[in-house]
Amino acid sequence: MRVGPPEEWARRPKERHHIFPQAFEKRFARRGIDVHQWVIAIDAELHHKIHRGEAGGPWNQEWEEWLQLKRDRARQVEYFEQASAMIQKYGLFGLTMTYWQTVDLSPQPVRED
Repeated sequence: MRVGPPEEWARRPKERHHIFPQAFEKRFARRGIDVHQWVIAIDAELHHKIHRGEAGGPWNQEWEEWLQLKRDRARQVEYFEQASAMIQKYGLFGLTMTYWQTVDLSPQPVRED
């Protein structure tokens, strides 16, 4: 669900989204994944949509189901493959970063040339 041309995307507010949900931080840590190192700045409206609902919304629900299916048997690379598939499925588009990076996520002004 991309917003439109890059210029339109740049004008919209962004929020940090943990690719690997903090709700399962300990489970990811067992595979050497620090959830705060894998964050993407995405459209704020889309961020709210994928987390709307019970227990973190569809994003967290899909991770919960995948983690239950794998029962800690998946290799680290499979976690990243799942993350990649979900990013594509949910149409996430944005700047990758760590949680602590200082990045201006406010909308960019419209250029009038």
